[in-house]
Amino acid sequence: MIRRCLGGLALAALVSCADETVVAPLAERGAALARDPNVSGSQYNRFACTTCHVDRPAEAGERILPGAPLRGAARRPSYWNGETTHLREAVVRCWVHFMRGRAEDLEGPTGDALGAWLESLSPNGATEGTAPIAHTWPRSTRDLGAGGDPARGRVLYQRACANCHGAFGSGQGRLGPLVSIVPQDTLAEHCQGELPAGVPDYASYARQVAYQKTRHGSFLGYAGSMPPFATELLSDEEMAHIVALFRCP
Repeated sequence: MIRRCLGGLALAALVSCADETVVAPLAERGAALARDPNVSGSQYNRFACTTCHVDRPAEAGERILPGAPLRGAARRPSYWNGETTHLREAVVRCWVHFMRGRAEDLEGPTGDALGAWLESLSPNGATEGTAPIAHTWPRSTRDLGAGGDPARGRVLYQRACANCHGAFGSGQGRLGPLVSIVPQDTLAEHCQGELPAGVPDYASYARQVAYQKTRHGSFLGYAGSMPPFATELLSDEEMAHIVALFRCP
């Protein structure tokens, strides 16, 4: 029997779920909902749970997604760099902030199913991958080293960025028309006009913006609904290679 469910996305409470004959199909329904970008009900949403999350850490050559791996997530001691200890609150943050849904929509069958799915990723009380993901504070791109390798940046872009932004330079295959085309949209906005104080040139400014948007997503008040990439998922060395792709004409 699953001992802790998100029941009615009553995620905040530790409750008893139904017996395993009910939980198994409920988890299957939750897995299907997790793959559906229409589940939040917002016409503006393009994210599914699986757009940002996988059930285990990526291996070499695989896609790098911004969300923490979900295996063991139901057993984590805290979420969002310790900002909450409640799974419910962590899920609601994703649901509302990124998927543009309403918190109350999770207080029912959808929450029950997603809760059972998350429980199924921690079979027999498995705690693999339960370490919280840390999110760094803003830093200057000058802290990233002497410069990155654009060739390596292209490879990393394909693994970490193309899933949402589409093909580099064209945006082909991006999630939707509101998703920026990389690097053109960033360069068009930040390679002209007045430079902020302390920024030596436009190229530095464009790389700084690219770094901050990737590292912190929309939590700095811009970057739309973009989720952040923590250092455990993209290291500063890898980020240096990615921002090397941002060169003003």
